[in-house]
Amino acid sequence: MRLAWALTLLPLAACTVPAHKPAAPAATNASSAELAAAIAADASKSDHESDPQQRAALAAAANRDADACIAQASRDVACLFGRGVALGLEARAHPVHASATLNDMLASLAQAESVDATYADAGPARVQALVWIRAPGWPLGPGDPERGLAAAQRAAALRPQYPPNWLALAEAQSKTGATADARASYVRARDLAKDLPDTPDRADWLKQVEQGMSHLP
Repeated sequence: MRLAWALTLLPLAACTVPAHKPAAPAATNASSAELAAAIAADASKSDHESDPQQRAALAAAANRDADACIAQASRDVACLFGRGVALGLEARAHPVHASATLNDMLASLAQAESVDATYADAGPARVQALVWIRAPGWPLGPGDPERGLAAAQRAAALRPQYPPNWLALAEAQSKTGATADARASYVRARDLAKDLPDTPDRADWLKQVEQGMSHLP
């Protein structure tokens, strides 16, 4: 179950745009922004949920909202990105079928990137990078560290002031053996985060820097 283990390492809440308020259920006439916010909220809850049944329920809700969003606006970047995140929740909740689900997730994120690569601080490229870096390779999963590195480089180039892009790049560089580059990227992420207001996200990014650097040779 190496793929299932790898999926637990992909915090999907960090992949999404902030959910400022709960969205209306998919059955109502919710806007694409509201549906995207609902998916973000479900991802955040899932990241802090240990009960497999609750994670499955959150994944199901996110996928219903993603389907409603795509039906409403099939080329809206928020809907495409939200569908990618929802599929990530699905893969994590149901690891037996995760390989195929992750391929669909990567395809949706690639579509989102083609529509607006800067969305969610270069979220489409950043999340693709994390999947390719962390998932096992063929035949167990779609993992591909070199593709992950290229995606992380795109994210960092597009939104160089956003610490998670440098965290993703550092992880990709470490995974591909570029230790010195990884260390420099972790330092960049740390310096950027330190200049931001004190928030839970900032604290988490600094923690990731510390953990990442501790694993470098």
